[in-house]
Amino acid sequence: MSMPSSNWAAGAFRGAFQKTFSNVFYPRGVSTRRRRSRRPAQQISLESLEPRQMLSVNPAFSGSSASSAKDTSNIAAFVSQNTIGILAVVPSAPTSVVATSGNSQLAVTWTAPANNGGSAITDYRVKYSSNWYDPVFGNTWTTVVRSKSTATACTVTGLANGQAYVIKVFALNAVGSSLPSANSAPVTPATVPGSPTSVVAVRGNNQLTVTWVAPASTGGSSITDYLVKYSSNGGSTWTNFVHPVSTATACTVTGLTNGTAYVIKVIAKNAVGSSPASVKSAAVIPGLLSMSMVTVGNPGNAADILSNGPWGAVSYSYKIGKYDVTGSQYTVFLNAVGSTDTYALYNPNMTDTQSAQISRSGTAGTYTYAVMNSTGNRPIPFVSWFDSARFSNWMSNGQPNGAQSSKTTENGAYNVNGATTGNAVAKNVINPNTGLAPTYRMPLENEWYKAAYYSPNYGGAGKGGYWKYATQSNTKPGTTIGSSANQANYCDNIIFSCIGHATDVGSFSGSGSFYGTFDQNGNVWQWNDGNGTAGSSRGLRGGGWNENDDNLISANRVTTVALFYENDSRIGFRLASPV
Repeated sequence: MSMPSSNWAAGAFRGAFQKTFSNVFYPRGVSTRRRRSRRPAQQISLESLEPRQMLSVNPAFSGSSASSAKDTSNIAAFVSQNTIGILAVVPSAPTSVVATSGNSQLAVTWTAPANNGGSAITDYRVKYSSNWYDPVFGNTWTTVVRSKSTATACTVTGLANGQAYVIKVFALNAVGSSLPSANSAPVTPATVPGSPTSVVAVRGNNQLTVTWVAPASTGGSSITDYLVKYSSNGGSTWTNFVHPVSTATACTVTGLTNGTAYVIKVIAKNAVGSSPASVKSAAVIPGLLSMSMVTVGNPGNAADILSNGPWGAVSYSYKIGKYDVTGSQYTVFLNAVGSTDTYALYNPNMTDTQSAQISRSGTAGTYTYAVMNSTGNRPIPFVSWFDSARFSNWMSNGQPNGAQSSKTTENGAYNVNGATTGNAVAKNVINPNTGLAPTYRMPLENEWYKAAYYSPNYGGAGKGGYWKYATQSNTKPGTTIGSSANQANYCDNIIFSCIGHATDVGSFSGSGSFYGTFDQNGNVWQWNDGNGTAGSSRGLRGGGWNENDDNLISANRVTTVALFYENDSRIGFRLASPV
């Protein structure tokens, strides 16, 4: 058994008792010394101790100044006749304390003390702290409740994921406790994340744009990536979509087959591992965007000369959108060509709660877009004439995917060629990308007017004429959603009836025009292409959801610069096309 230094022991006893030693013998031939106490009242006669009686001395509390002992160890001694022998001291501190992260726990290991103090280790005391670093309020330590053990490892449970902790360990023997070990490095308990939720896929041409909500719990470790998987057999087998590492909650899954239904699931990853998979999305079929168009016939109709006309005379048949372009349709457009969005087709105001809402995720080069709050069937607002022309180009070019270029948005029906301000350009006679007439374009003002207000049977069978409102009525509409006749989304200031926001296109199903268009009165004003020649201004007609009935009537028209109203929640558009 290793014995402490006799010089240190003598110094410790001297400082502890300040007494007279009488016939004290130290082991290993150390000569006898006699010391006289400076405080006789504290003298103790060793001869008064019984043989082999244990004597415990703690220099830390006795004021010992023994220079060879640099700790506060308890000293145990036994007395056999008149001889004191040093039996044991507390152990030295454990070393190399290491904590390893787990789910609400830390696995801790350490190295036993180099010196057990002459008495076998009987247990270890383990403590942890989450505020060991606090210089202002101090730190607190919690003792781990565990069974007595001499093993140099234990698991500390009941910890908070995401909170950093340090560990220190004490060794115990029959004499007492060692000094604490050095603190472990800080370690944070963690587990895998929770599952992503609300996975939604939006169709595109050979692709799906997917959005989801991040897990409610990161598991205590930051999300580092998402795995996106798709299935064409309802989830029996899955294919991992390869994409750059990203913490964005959206991506565009490309390389899909138009006409095939797909479901999507998403898995979150952190430093610990992968989450359980999300609930799979609803099945979505990639494909070209479908636009509902109606034919406007009766070519050669007379103009309306009674409402700031003449307006409405068209010498040919054509098609016009049954509805305004919706938020969902515009979202498909953005996801196809807006990953960088060179010409600002997305307006940050498109999150406005009174209209169709579209969110944007990611950074330039990786932008993705998603409909918000089930508003995708509302008309898209916050668009300039230039935005509407670019949508027309994209439709005429076959809805391609890619950067905003002459092949996607900058030419086709209109050669806008990077312009976002200035004069509106005239429609191309031939789409340079297809060699054919453009398949989609903005309606001329006369085309828009005829589709809204004209009826070939206005005055009876075969007697054409124009209604005051686009609901086939000369009486101002009501505001009741549904199948009743002569209803629209506007504000009736007389009876204070106002819906107060844009509604889904076609919500007033009994209030169409003669040709079957809906919402040409109310909901949103709609761009028209004027007379089709290049110029600084273009037209708006129809009135908006917060307008009074004066803005709905056929006599009301607005001309404005092509860029104007891009920040207005009441401005949208619909398309026209050849028969």
